[in-house]
This record gives sequence, structure tokens and C-alpha cells, in this order.
Amino acid sequence: MSARLWAVTGSLMSLGISTVRAEPVSAADRTVVVYLKAGTATKPGTVSYMQRELAALMQTAGYKVEWKAPGASSDTESAIAVVELRGLCHAPAANVSIKPVEKGASLASTAVDGEQVLPFSWINCETLTEMLAPALANVEPGRKDFLYGRAMGRLLAHELYHMLVNKRGHASSGVGKASFSADDVLGERFNFEHTALAEFREAAAAGYVDAAGLEEEDAGR
Repeated sequence: MSARLWAVTGSLMSLGISTVRAEPVSAADRTVVVYLKAGTATKPGTVSYMQRELAALMQTAGYKVEWKAPGASSDTESAIAVVELRGLCHAPAANVSIKPVEKGASLASTAVDGEQVLPFSWINCETLTEMLAPALANVEPGRKDFLYGRAMGRLLAHELYHMLVNKRGHASSGVGKASFSADDVLGERFNFEHTALAEFREAAAAGYVDAAGLEEEDAGR
């Protein structure tokens, strides 16, 4: 499964996104350990903004996020995710020419094995950059890095939804929906809707996801 591009715009569009962050479904007393594989071209500041946004979104689902380098040990009681940042994961400079993004292109993906969602995800930064470039063209550099990193955090939260709920399908709205617009990932608020939060709670009660095998599914349903 993957988060996909819904629409490309040069300015932000209004899609009726909630203006308040959802309340946690429970105390954030569960932990998901994220092993992050980032390329050397990725800006540390951008990653920090991604981590901050992911922490806020996952807190609403009852999870704390713990970051580790590949190969580090972790608590076996925690859910685990391995995330790769592919491409140049930072906002483009104003004088850099970016090709137009193709509608329906994959922004992020997670591996599956049959009906089992596996804890291996990646963010396609080239596609994200192509989608965001028009909207970020006239934004000051420091603000660009913040918006780009926050967008990455929202994509990663979408993929963790698939993993932790063990669901190949999507929510009808919010961070768990199938397709994202530039407005979704750049807007002031973009949250999990209440049905998705209930799914997090039910999945947590049933136990964590185990990894077994690896098969990529690149659908955008």
C-alpha cells in the first residue's frame, strides 16, 4: 500500500481539513521503535521536523515514537518499523528546476506479504519534492525546511497506520486516507480521523505486528 498524490497545485487548496488536532484515544503508553535509514543528502533539520510531526500524530493514536539507528537493539515488547528515506529529502532551492509530478505517483510505500503488512516503509522524496515545489517556490528557506519535514512526518504516519493496524486498505479521510494533495501535507492541520484512531486502539489490544517475508505492493487504493 502507499500514500499517493491526489492533486498538484501551485497554491494551497481548501479540503475542509480539521482545524484542531484530535485528542489521543488513550495515553501514549505504547512505543513504536523506528529504525531510520537516511541518505547523506538529507538535512538534519528537515528530519527533526519530520520526527516532531510524527511524534504529535502518533501520540493521538496512543503511541510514543522512539528513533534508532539501523542495527541498534530495541525492547522486544515494542512495535518496530524500518523506514528508508529515498532520494534527496529536503526542500528544493528557488533556482532549481523541478519536473512536474505525475498524478497518481507514489509518495510513500510499505511492504506486504499476502494480507500481512510488514514493518518496512520508504518515503519517495523525489515525488514529494515534485509535488511541493510549486507551493514552496516563494517560501523563505527556513520555512521551506519546516514544511517539507512536516510533510514527511505526515507521510510516515500514514505508513505506520498501515503497519500498526495491519491494514492494506485506507481510512475515508485524514492521514489514513489513500491519496494526499499538496494542501494535505502543507496545511496547518492534518490528523487521523476518529475511525482510524479506533482502529489503532483495537489493533493495540490484539498485539503487535510481526515481520515475515517481504513483498512490495505499490497500489494506491
